[in-house]
Amino acid sequence: MRRTARFLSILSVAACLSGWTAAHAEGVRFIGSTSIDGTATDKSGLPGTILEDGVSPQNALNGFGSGMAYAGAGDRYLLLSDRGPNKVRYKDGAAVDNTTSFATRFQTFDIAVKPDAAKPTGFTVEAKHVGTTLLKAQDGEPYTGLSTGFPHDGRPNRRLDPEGVRVAPDGTVWISDEYGPWILHFDRSGKQIGSLPAPDGFMLAEPGPNLKGEMAKAKSGRVTNRGAEGLALTPDGRWLVVAMQGGLLQDGGAKALHTRLVVYDLQSPGKAPRQFFYPLKDERHSISEILAVDDHRFLVDERDGKPGSAGSKLLYLIDVAQPQPPTDLGASPYAGVNGKPLPVDKAPDDVVPLTKTLFANIGALLNDADKAGMGVYANAGGLPDKIEGYAFGPDLPNGDHLLLAANDNDFTTTQTGFPNYIFAFAVPKDMLPGLTLNRLNPGVTFAE
Repeated sequence: MRRTARFLSILSVAACLSGWTAAHAEGVRFIGSTSIDGTATDKSGLPGTILEDGVSPQNALNGFGSGMAYAGAGDRYLLLSDRGPNKVRYKDGAAVDNTTSFATRFQTFDIAVKPDAAKPTGFTVEAKHVGTTLLKAQDGEPYTGLSTGFPHDGRPNRRLDPEGVRVAPDGTVWISDEYGPWILHFDRSGKQIGSLPAPDGFMLAEPGPNLKGEMAKAKSGRVTNRGAEGLALTPDGRWLVVAMQGGLLQDGGAKALHTRLVVYDLQSPGKAPRQFFYPLKDERHSISEILAVDDHRFLVDERDGKPGSAGSKLLYLIDVAQPQPPTDLGASPYAGVNGKPLPVDKAPDDVVPLTKTLFANIGALLNDADKAGMGVYANAGGLPDKIEGYAFGPDLPNGDHLLLAANDNDFTTTQTGFPNYIFAFAVPKDMLPGLTLNRLNPGVTFAE
């Protein structure tokens, strides 16, 4: 009886694996994952001082999946922490949205995806932490995640909520900031060397330390915690694309079924950026990331905030050179503070939106692979709520493109929430013909 049951069990697993392989033989495939539990110490050199929330140390190697960028050579990547721990509600925290004086930073990892016949997917994923870079303003003062650091009373901006990161061919680093929204430029040491202005109508007239205070009188600009989220840099280093997480206040705010993509020409940084209308799948969705395929095609990460089987994590493909060119909202009646408001639910008749095609249902791929015994998740929590960082890496040995994804675990740990995951996917070459990796200029190196 036991032998029969065991044999049937083996057949069942084999059938499941066979079904998984057949279902995912075409299209994007999950090929492996690794996790970091959030209890290690990073390489910032900061002390382990407990922050204002009473539980989070200043030097934790944690919370680094808000953004992800290929560093242009080898297996090196940058993984970006956002403004820091703010999931734990603490005494007096309501006044600052439960933010802390976390020193903002990015982590440097070497991530290797190697063929491994012993693994069900045929690959293994290894991540080695090699460095931590603290972010500083142009005057050398550190940036912090604390929400009270906005410019006021003659004081310069000291708050930063970094959400998107990309490495330029010269080895410098671009970061999008959800607070401003700012688009900031850093050298490899983490010191700011420049910035790009947000378009008219994107910034709040009166920023404040918490959502209630900021939104009480605001009539235009980004919604609190829904600012400049995704960031893409084309492989030639010319076009920098910023994705707003959700609609501007004048476009319907959190109720809007669309948002704006902002395209900067870095060869003409003084030129007003173009703005495009991007339709969201539904009211639950927002944009967390945008990733360049070449100089005109991009993958857009749309997601909800639900974990597990109910969560929706989708990648869409867009082309700003689509046959019917998208309307530049920045040169239309819908630009700026005094422009016409966009309808909440759809593009108006005089606006051509970006068209999008579903590229991969990332949530379904991960959940299906987990059900098939691929060992996707490191804990029982399943699919994380916030998959926010995406990057292409060097092609796999069979010629498939490598796509990596990371989650923002809100500085929890395996014991209290989700670990930091790095998920690896194989993309058949014919799905993205012409894909070009961001590369460093000759002679430029990106060290930890």
